[in-house]
Amino acid sequence: MFWGFCEALNLLKEYKKTLPESESVPETLNILLFGSGDPRHILATASQLFENPHIKINVYLVEGCIELIARHMLLISIAFEDSHLLSVKGKTHLYMDILGNNLLRPFSSTYLSSKAKELTGIITDSEYAQQQASIFNYDALKYKERDQLENVFHFWTNASDHVFNIARYWDDRMRTQLGVRYDHRQGAFDWDLQMRLRENGAKQICPQEYKHWRETGVAFTFPEYEQSDPNKTMAVGLIRNGNGFQHRGSVGDNLTGPFISFGQKCPDERLTLSKHGVNDFRSTDITERNVLQIMYEIQERQPYRFNLKDIHQFGSHQLDTGKNLNKHDARSCLPSAMRYDKPLVGHENLKIYFLSPEDVLRMQEQDRFANKFNVVFVASNYFELLKDSFNNTWDKGCLLCFETRQLTVFSKEEIKEQHEKIKTFAKYHALEAVTNFSINKKHSVLFYKHVSNKE
Repeated sequence: MFWGFCEALNLLKEYKKTLPESESVPETLNILLFGSGDPRHILATASQLFENPHIKINVYLVEGCIELIARHMLLISIAFEDSHLLSVKGKTHLYMDILGNNLLRPFSSTYLSSKAKELTGIITDSEYAQQQASIFNYDALKYKERDQLENVFHFWTNASDHVFNIARYWDDRMRTQLGVRYDHRQGAFDWDLQMRLRENGAKQICPQEYKHWRETGVAFTFPEYEQSDPNKTMAVGLIRNGNGFQHRGSVGDNLTGPFISFGQKCPDERLTLSKHGVNDFRSTDITERNVLQIMYEIQERQPYRFNLKDIHQFGSHQLDTGKNLNKHDARSCLPSAMRYDKPLVGHENLKIYFLSPEDVLRMQEQDRFANKFNVVFVASNYFELLKDSFNNTWDKGCLLCFETRQLTVFSKEEIKEQHEKIKTFAKYHALEAVTNFSINKKHSVLFYKHVSNKE
């Protein structure tokens, strides 16, 4: 729910691959992200836009709940913060912390609280939003949805009554999920990793990081950091109740983890080497390298040159992952820190349109989206929501990207069943396969092309 199950895609680059040599990319490219879970595709695409300054990218983002929209706004803001506020390395670790950790570093918690106040101003004042974050467009959100966003941001600020005991909720879910196996959970974790995730192709995930995440909900750890504060961006179903809040606690994925988006592949193949089944680099280390590149290229607008000293290498090490300190408490005293209220920078040819959660079902039949999109990404858990009328939204030559369940803990039978559903959907709509199915390869995304408009 809070992250995707395929690698981050540069959707402009993927679209270019489908074009005949005689055709060029249109000056404006409209992209629909149908339940992507996190902004990985947005950032991967934005990071190399400096190579195509003449192309305007419009991203239309639709999610099933308002809290995910709030998380998108926060995570995107990190990447586009002014360099005087955050360094590239600072953005990298902050992004990883908020994306995948139930418990945050004190610095991350402070940033979250400060940025929540800034995002409140952005969502409640259109003039201020244009000044501070012109990359965002939320005109499609209803006023009640903007009020809900404001409530979410208010809950993210550090206050004694904003309690979110995610450590307890995580453990309660694990006990219910495992039942009698809870006392032998380390063995259950190892089976899920070795017999499902690695067998399905997610080979970069190391046992120590996966088991630590299953136990605590903290995925990305480094020896120099301590996770201590609840990550309130993972609270879903938030309801304002007088002066307090009600929430459902910990929800979302607790089987696969946030290791897939940036932690499986990278341009430097030496980082994916292993000896006797032991990786030289953890999925966490690969994630650090890939997110670092994205943050660097967005900020500096030039190609990133990898330096091995920029990242950690702990694949073959047994780490002391640190203590989870005040995990049952709420931070009520805000540490002194800078205000993160400078305008977001580096997004002149990128615009992100936040659609209403209600558009998940209704947008497929609305005239305003007819023949609009050049690229469409559909998340695996949103595929069942597609209607036959979904093809009304595709422009001629549209690239469709269907996320599969390949890099998850689903069984091979369940993965194959979903593959077949996607292929049946594509055949019904006369889509042309871009993915080469003749290659014996495991696909986390299946690509198709719309070759003609519906008559």
